[in-house]
Amino acid sequence: MFTNKKVLIGIIAIMIIVMSYFFFFSSSNSEKNKSIGKVLFKVESKHNYTKPGEYTEMWIIGYNNSDEKDNRRYKIFIEDAMVYNLIKVDEEYMISARSFRKDKDYDYAYELIQISNQKEYQVRGKGRIK
Repeated sequence: MFTNKKVLIGIIAIMIIVMSYFFFFSSSNSEKNKSIGKVLFKVESKHNYTKPGEYTEMWIIGYNNSDEKDNRRYKIFIEDAMVYNLIKVDEEYMISARSFRKDKDYDYAYELIQISNQKEYQVRGKGRIK
């Protein structure tokens, strides 16, 4: 028969195995979990590729305009076509993005999390439709 001591040791052993797995998994993926947080981003170019009937990829290339020492170029993918269409080349935006894979030309490929225009007036709140 199982005693309380054996059950407790079994539960602790399982917890250690599960925690070890998550620790190993998170540390092995830590290299691709880079982020760009709330930086003034200057858009240099916009690109898109459409495979008819399957998918569309949209991305922008630019740099961190608020840090003169950072001369890297970033490739940021955009999921929503409406957002992509509103972005203008040679404009500055406050952005947040996170990496999702390595990229041979730009070190990492990022996905856009948040973007806002810093020069034009921005309306807030919900609009009323009447």
